[in-house]
Amino acid sequence: MYWVAKVKFETINDNNGRVQTTKEEYLVSAENVTEVEEKLNTKFGEGMSEFSVSGVAESKIMGIVE
Repeated sequence: MYWVAKVKFETINDNNGRVQTTKEEYLVSAENVTEVEEKLNTKFGEGMSEFSVSGVAESKIMGIVE
């Protein structure tokens, strides 16, 4: 199964000291929502910026053809 995960990153702008928010979407291959969150925590958990998962929805994508 594929899931679309919406992730929000918060960084501090070096020029003005304000918190800057960036939203991104990721396609994640996982069996359930819990596994999606585990994979995202593994990937972004030790990064330089704070992040949070703002939403997870099942994707309509059936598979990837290589």
